[in-house]
Amino acid sequence: MDSHEATRSAIEAVWRIESPRLIAGLARITGDVGVAEELAQDALVIALEQWPVRGVPDGPGAWLMATAKHRAIDLVRRRARYDQKLREIGRDMEAQAQAPGEPDVDKMDDHIGDERATRRPRGRTGSAPSCARRRCGSAVSSRASCHGRSRYTGSSR
Repeated sequence: MDSHEATRSAIEAVWRIESPRLIAGLARITGDVGVAEELAQDALVIALEQWPVRGVPDGPGAWLMATAKHRAIDLVRRRARYDQKLREIGRDMEAQAQAPGEPDVDKMDDHIGDERATRRPRGRTGSAPSCARRRCGSAVSSRASCHGRSRYTGSSR
């Protein structure tokens, strides 16, 4: 048996022994058995990636628990931050609903800004595309009419 197979069999044995304890401890942290099972499996995947390279740690059960607990703590923090953001958004929406007057149009702009919204794509030379110059004779007749569409309505001729 080579070292990779030995490591794999050690991981399987540790998983069989430690998984019920691991899931129970994580369920106490998260309050959800399904999430606890997912976190335990994430820890197993990390062990399958790291242990063949670094070797099986001295306390493999404790290593799995510590890895899974770190993931659980991250999840709890993420959920708390998400709930906090939802409350802030709710307060902002309530304040806007109670505030009389028109909405502030300037605050509705996205992060791109007006200069990007008004910019038009240009052809290679900066004028109408070559098909408009060939078929229509000038750039003034517009790209839309060049392609068989009315310039004003967008409908086909």
